[in-house]
Amino acid sequence: MSRIPSIEEFTGKVITKAVSRETESIDVSIVTVCFNPLKDGRREVFRKNIDSVQQQEDVRLEHLIIDGSSSDGTVEWLQGYSNMRYDIRILSLPDSGIYEAMNRGIALSRGKYVIFLNSDDFFHNPRGMAASVARLEEFGCDFSFAPVRFDSPISHRHAQLAPQKRLHRFLVSWSFSHQSMLTLRSMLVRADGFDTSYRSAADYDLLLRLIVLGAKGCFVPCTFTTFRLGGFSADHRELAIAECIHSLQDFYRIFYSTEMTHEEVAYIIKHRVYPRRYLNIYKHSQRLIRERFIGVPGGLLIWVSRWFNYVKYYLKCLNSSI
Repeated sequence: MSRIPSIEEFTGKVITKAVSRETESIDVSIVTVCFNPLKDGRREVFRKNIDSVQQQEDVRLEHLIIDGSSSDGTVEWLQGYSNMRYDIRILSLPDSGIYEAMNRGIALSRGKYVIFLNSDDFFHNPRGMAASVARLEEFGCDFSFAPVRFDSPISHRHAQLAPQKRLHRFLVSWSFSHQSMLTLRSMLVRADGFDTSYRSAADYDLLLRLIVLGAKGCFVPCTFTTFRLGGFSADHRELAIAECIHSLQDFYRIFYSTEMTHEEVAYIIKHRVYPRRYLNIYKHSQRLIRERFIGVPGGLLIWVSRWFNYVKYYLKCLNSSI
């Protein structure tokens, strides 16, 4: 049974605030999953999310808000939202968790590409969607990835995840943030969406399954998303690690036909390093990076830095204690 529900299940249940009739040629469906987003003084944070979508330029998009049957007046508040450039479509139904809601977003999406933007996060660059779509079309890729700015409500510092600098170990550390990843809707359907048996790491699991399916990603040299730190995964770190271990163990078995023990995969995840006897997999993963991740910045300094990281990591593998 497919994890992505049939669109017929939602007939007559979607509230549409439309400003355009151009439904046949939508570039991007932006999916925001929420539950009681107006509680605890978060109304302005949620408004910032919606405003940032409406401020995107030179792109055809829609904003899908998948609400888990909130009791804080979310739907009524959304119906009164008026600062619109693009369609907003609202579905409010009880769900079993965030990943079931995301799968509903895939089912309802009408865009060629889909991106998931959490209700606490926002786009700080109005050119982000246009730049990503242009890059995807230029390289003919299945998904895009870009740097993400982290926003801490405590320190107010803006650290940044720069995935192109971490690709040499992308399998054993989370190099991408789904808040900056546009993915072909057809590829999400082919992968059967998010595995709802995961509570925290289904996005990591989905990326691994996309790799198994042959998906290619392109780097977008544009930082356009601000990701607010915190949330379920941060509060349940041990659960997130356990689920990553399970997913990566399946990946090695399916993609490399290699049976690794739970202890071995746990060591890889926690130490970010392969045991010596699995160095062939590390070498293969480097070829995989060159084949699957396109448009990553080049140049002499970056080449030297990349090889420095490769050698440093390789020596760590040789000295691993498992």
